[in-house]
Amino acid sequence: MCAAYLLGIDAGTTLLKCTLFDLEGREIAGAAQDTTNLYPRSGWAEADMEGVWQAVVATVRQTLQRAAVDPASIRALGVTGQGDGTWLVDAAGRPVRPAILWSDNRTADFVRDCYRTGQSAELFRISGTALNTCNQAAHLRWLQIHEPDTVRRTAAVLRAKDWIFLQLTGVVSTDESDASHTYFSVQSRTYDERIFELFGIEAWRGAIPSARPAVENVAELRPALATELGLKANTLVASGPFDVVASALGVGAINPGDACTVLGTAGIHLIVTSEPVVAPENVGYTICHAPHDRLLRLLPTMSGAGNLQWFVREFYKDELAAAEREGANIWDRLEKLAGQAPLGSNGILYHPYIDPAGERAPFVAPDARAQFTGLSMHHRREDMLRAVYEGVVLSALDCYTMMPLEVAALKLAGGGARSPLWAQMLADALGSPVIVVEGSEFGARGAVINAGVAAGLYGSYVEAVEQMIQPARCYEPDPANRAGYARLLALYRA
Repeated sequence: MCAAYLLGIDAGTTLLKCTLFDLEGREIAGAAQDTTNLYPRSGWAEADMEGVWQAVVATVRQTLQRAAVDPASIRALGVTGQGDGTWLVDAAGRPVRPAILWSDNRTADFVRDCYRTGQSAELFRISGTALNTCNQAAHLRWLQIHEPDTVRRTAAVLRAKDWIFLQLTGVVSTDESDASHTYFSVQSRTYDERIFELFGIEAWRGAIPSARPAVENVAELRPALATELGLKANTLVASGPFDVVASALGVGAINPGDACTVLGTAGIHLIVTSEPVVAPENVGYTICHAPHDRLLRLLPTMSGAGNLQWFVREFYKDELAAAEREGANIWDRLEKLAGQAPLGSNGILYHPYIDPAGERAPFVAPDARAQFTGLSMHHRREDMLRAVYEGVVLSALDCYTMMPLEVAALKLAGGGARSPLWAQMLADALGSPVIVVEGSEFGARGAVINAGVAAGLYGSYVEAVEQMIQPARCYEPDPANRAGYARLLALYRA
């Protein structure tokens, strides 16, 4: 029997990645390419849609060249990408304008007004998701006012993975996970017309694509494109879920109580539920998971590992430069230094609100700012370094204490998953095991799990997770440390 493979495409905010997996979840080959974002005005963030597509073409080709496998052995493609944002195409499927990214801040004044008038609270009552500047509804409202010609020219309102799916298959659609960012009722898993009326964007309604369960959001690869990419004609392509949900699927978080933290530049904290959740009110997201009877309660902080990147850049500049010259791993060195300081960082507390946009979970505060408290003359950089690690953990704990279910076990993904110190801190703070699974490309892995189920290679998501995901490391909590983190959280909140 010949080998079989699945190809995953993951369109991040700044990096496009392609990874080939076998059916046991091993990462066979991959490629990545930076995508150039555009910043035409202060606070704006856009993407060249054609540039993103060309990055897909380049990375798929590179991956297949490196893997050197028979194209006929690639049974399906899975596509995922950054959530939120607004990617518009005309009737011919061409970009109408540069995509507005989730990180764009042009709608900040409108969002503040919606919190003041109660529109955000009303949106949350309908959808389980609070309004923020990432939200596509806010983008469409802004475009309607400032670029009326864009409304007339737009035939379909998409997101990142939907744009790539259109290019691969010629089909306009989205999946339930991306749709539940904005105009969706997760109770009925359908669009809710009240949301279009609430924000006065009824003019866009005809351009909103149908939303399918991720496992049904499939089509065949265009034959002409197959030759260009080096794939077999009519290969199945499955689009969805979007990257955060795909990462949860890619680390095996599919049962109620399963929790996942994606610790990257931001900190994405989520837990699987079987029904919608309404607390905390008017904060965070309620998102459709890939399994049709599962939802995700998602509390995303603005900044996670980005705090550590900032601190090291500003306070360990010489060490960072030396490590780069020597080809050494600066993070391993710094982790050992931070690990030498005791829990509580010798009295220093750090609030990790380093992002200029403030904080969005488990509370919304655009003016929140990072700070160290408790400093005195006897403190060293290593104490502050430890405090940054702890501040990010306390931010996660602040979110998880607001979740509807106890965390049974935490699956850790993102760049922070490479940090044993962070993993152990999270285990101690939550009082539950923290599991890091084999591999590194969890978004692409989740996309190909969905594609594998769609292609009939696995009988269910449960079967796919069992075959494709293997734990690499497990960090057991130290009960003695949990009380210490509880005391720190009380100070942190105060």
